[in-house]
Amino acid sequence: MKFTTGLASLAVGLALVSGCGPNDANGISDQDIAAQWLSMAKDNSSQINGVQVNGIRYNGIRYNGIRYNGIRYNGTSLAGTREDQSVEVDSTALTGVDMDGDLSDGSVLALKVVSTQWNSVASQYLYTIKYYNEDTSQWTWLCGTDTGDVPIAAIPIMKAYLHPTYDLDGDTSRFTFSCVNAAVGKCALWGYVPWQTSYAETYNSTTKYRDLGLSHQSCQRLVRGDYCGNGLSHTRNGTPIDVYDTYGFMNPDNEAGNTLEADWRADGAHCIRHTRWGTADSTLTPGETDLQYVQRVCPSRLAANDSSCNNESASTFYKANGFDLANQATRDLLRNQSYQH
Repeated sequence: MKFTTGLASLAVGLALVSGCGPNDANGISDQDIAAQWLSMAKDNSSQINGVQVNGIRYNGIRYNGIRYNGIRYNGTSLAGTREDQSVEVDSTALTGVDMDGDLSDGSVLALKVVSTQWNSVASQYLYTIKYYNEDTSQWTWLCGTDTGDVPIAAIPIMKAYLHPTYDLDGDTSRFTFSCVNAAVGKCALWGYVPWQTSYAETYNSTTKYRDLGLSHQSCQRLVRGDYCGNGLSHTRNGTPIDVYDTYGFMNPDNEAGNTLEADWRADGAHCIRHTRWGTADSTLTPGETDLQYVQRVCPSRLAANDSSCNNESASTFYKANGFDLANQATRDLLRNQSYQH
């Protein structure tokens, strides 16, 4: 499906529904909130989380002196156990909770859950978060606000990411609040839910169970144009791309002018036919184009340097070639089309 990188989508595998949800009571409909990741006007492709906040500690969350241990995410919402009563509370009880967020530079950021709201479009609880800005001595919206001055929501991802490569952090005691208009949040809302480890894929009457975490990691690489899988983005906000996948969450629009850009795995791009920009950000790649960067840093990723890319129909992106791979991490899980700017 076509998106603008970050990627605001024209359509995704989430059905818009009518009626009112909890957001409507505040004059903000579920669709208004969903537009933060569905609308062409809102995108945030070059950033992984929208802000450099990653790896929130969830053993030791405090709320009015009451501590919570064992915060977990069940696929739709956070839940926590009150330390004083050993009673588990659901997502709505976490409104007003203060947290400590670990920044990429090792410092700690004070966070506050301002609201917890069920979003019927996403079929998830979404969270509006503020952080304490020491420069201004004020609480500030973590993900900013959209064009209607509505706070941009966040979604919890029970994973943390290593800076600057954005490989997965093996520390299972940490999780990430990702803005819904940034790569990690968008990829989850598009259907690549990293907490789904047994997604059923069927081919020739055989069913195997897949870890969608691989697709999610592939997606965040794709969205940010992280060709070499080293964390460096080669895209700009608002860049249109056409995303599609192995499982059929998204299908190609095949718009005129677009051609196949690359296949994507959790470790980045493979069989790169072209970059989506000549130079997306000259401050990151001074003195060279994005293609020259790939030629210097990860030349084996280029289709021109990989003979297995010569026959596109033999790609492991297709079930006939990829379904039976013993190591699904070596399978091309996503693709995108684009044109070079």
